[in-house]
Amino acid sequence: MTYPVPEPAEDRDEPTMIRYLLLPLAIVLFSAPVEAQSRRELARRLDAVEVRLADLETQRIAQNDQMLTRIADLEFQVQEATGQTERLEFENRQLGQRIDAQDREIQRLRSRLDAVRNPPPPQYDAEGNPVDPVLESSALTGTGERTNTGSGPRDLTGGGLAVTDAGDPYADERAAATRPLGSTVASAADRAPVMSANQAYGQARARLLDGDFDGAQEDFTGFISTYPEDGLIDEAWFWLGETYYVRGDYASAAEAYITSLREERNGPVAPDALVRLASSLGALGRNEEACQTLARFSREFPSAGPNATARAEREALRAGCR
Repeated sequence: MTYPVPEPAEDRDEPTMIRYLLLPLAIVLFSAPVEAQSRRELARRLDAVEVRLADLETQRIAQNDQMLTRIADLEFQVQEATGQTERLEFENRQLGQRIDAQDREIQRLRSRLDAVRNPPPPQYDAEGNPVDPVLESSALTGTGERTNTGSGPRDLTGGGLAVTDAGDPYADERAAATRPLGSTVASAADRAPVMSANQAYGQARARLLDGDFDGAQEDFTGFISTYPEDGLIDEAWFWLGETYYVRGDYASAAEAYITSLREERNGPVAPDALVRLASSLGALGRNEEACQTLARFSREFPSAGPNATARAEREALRAGCR
């Protein structure tokens, strides 16, 4: 009987050693595809992220364009609303002044009505006959002498008056023919009453309140030319500027407002003149000068009214002042 000869221990451990030696190689061999697959997945994910970022950038640009368009629309609406507000404020000032004028007219009419309702007591002459004071005063000249109210020739002793007949249809021609040598007769324009400064200013303001900007501009120009030293000259220049402003002549309006400020720096219309000057400059596209002008408002008019202050703030906002 034979027995198998046992193998040496070294022979039995050889396969195990081979497996241990091959294991790192297998790990390396098997990990290479996994790593390649992971890189491809990472690259795919990066591509997806880039696509998503591109989409987000496109959306952001579109939203920015929409936002800019919306902001431009809002700025235009603000400018329109500001212009309408200024127009309404101007019309409100006109309406208030018109109401004041109507109140004065009502008071005048009431005074006349009271005079009619309560006439003065009758007057009598030395013989006891009633005397009409209106007729009596109309029959007297400025020196207290009675005039000839008949239809006969006028008295020539009063200073070279021509002989005329009240019923003569050619009275003017006959007067010119019979007038003494060296005498003159005033023309219709010379005989027309000359308005005072207050009357001329009031007429110009009334035309402005009625919306007659052409007539108001003409009247204010005439007032400035006729009464350059009057106390209302600064206001006349301001309202003249308003007639230019509402008609879109911003350059002429700016010159008028500047002259108003030069005439009276602390006048009642000076704060409004400064704001209107800035508005005119802004309308001319000179926003930087408009902002410089508005920057002087609080310094020069610390006690300006709330309306003028609010208008200055609105104009600064519209001009984009910082």
